Amino acid sequence: MTKKQFRHDFLRGLGSALIELKTCKDPQKYYDIVHYGCLHNTTYDMQCEGDRGWYLHQAAVLVGGDAILEDVIRRYSIGFSDDWFFHQLVGVLWHFAADGNVAARATLYDKYNATLKHLTRINIKKRQYRISPDRDMFNSLCIWLTDLDGWSAFKRIVNDISEKLLPKDADFFFDEWFYDNSKNKLGKKRIENYLQKQAKKSEAIKIYWEKAQKWDAHVYEKRPAPTVDDIISVAYEGKFAPGLARWFARHADEESLAKLAKAAENEPDLKIRSNLLWAFVKAKYPLSEDSIFELLSSDDEEIHRTAVCVLENNPSPRVRNYALSLLKNREDSDSAISLLSKSILPEDEQLFCDAVKSIPVKFSEGDWHGAFMSAEKGIENLRGKPKTDLLQYIYRETYCSCCRERIVELMHKKKVLPDDILQECLYDCNLDIQAFAKRILKRKQ
Repeated sequence: MTKKQFRHDFLRGLGSALIELKTCKDPQKYYDIVHYGCLHNTTYDMQCEGDRGWYLHQAAVLVGGDAILEDVIRRYSIGFSDDWFFHQLVGVLWHFAADGNVAARATLYDKYNATLKHLTRINIKKRQYRISPDRDMFNSLCIWLTDLDGWSAFKRIVNDISEKLLPKDADFFFDEWFYDNSKNKLGKKRIENYLQKQAKKSEAIKIYWEKAQKWDAHVYEKRPAPTVDDIISVAYEGKFAPGLARWFARHADEESLAKLAKAAENEPDLKIRSNLLWAFVKAKYPLSEDSIFELLSSDDEEIHRTAVCVLENNPSPRVRNYALSLLKNREDSDSAISLLSKSILPEDEQLFCDAVKSIPVKFSEGDWHGAFMSAEKGIENLRGKPKTDLLQYIYRETYCSCCRERIVELMHKKKVLPDDILQECLYDCNLDIQAFAKRILKRKQ
């Protein structure tokens, strides 16, 4: 594997990069690439994918982890403007600490102590918004430490929070995520018995226990689904409310959908029509396609996007022919791929594949992510095995490990999952991909 190939695979989190480090004669030649990956956020969407702590730790150890760890500690100690980068560095440090590294463990606890001290100085009343990245990162760090040291870390954290933070503002500092995570990891009964017992001894922990009980007893009020009139009212206010529209679509009957479609068809203002039509991204459009096709020629990106999404969800021969004409003329490939994904026929596959491959793939820009997701739908909708290598291409090229997970599962479903990719999956940055590969290999054995 060349350094260029390694960088390509490593920055995407592919298992092939770790296999290369494990099997090559000189893993040190990849040191700079691994160093870069550990000190930059290379996860495409950490909120969905999770951190790459395990993956980066494995790579760092294989190329000589001590020097990289020193730089990670140095960078971690500076502070953060990007909380996702914070999660990545914590993930790397956590795996070093779990592996027995004293310096990594000390760094995590030093940051815990420093952030706790900082939070005690926050003037809650002067804050315009009750949003605090420092508080959120502190709560996340508390979860990492509890995962690292279990019960001893939980007791320490609860005592510190109860004594130093909750008396200032219990609503602001009590974190449901940490509390729920602790119950899941350490046992609900154990946590509740401890808090109940300690609350009798400590006024501070009594505050924590009272907040915990209120959280356990909370019930989300079920709001009624929006009506046609609600959707129309929001649209005429000039608001784009996709969540509200999808909610309406999930609960609307045929009569309500027909009423909304009629209102959209009769609306001359394309912006308002676009907002009205968004419900049909998740519902069957009951009228003629003409009013939707009219939106496709709009220069307004949002209006054009609505038309594409609605037509994708309502496939027809006309939609397919329109998409094919775009592809053949090499016009608006992104929309064409999306439109063809649900109306694709076997004879369209090669043209479809070529169009997807023509879209540039860059980490932080471009339309490749949406095109790849549409391509996944298209191949899934085709009967039998795909005749192109499109799934393997997406597997290699995507920066999103969530998409890669679905692609691996689809390759298995379509019976085109090669053994070499299955072996790579055992070392993927996405732990769910690893688990899937282990299950498949176990069945084979």
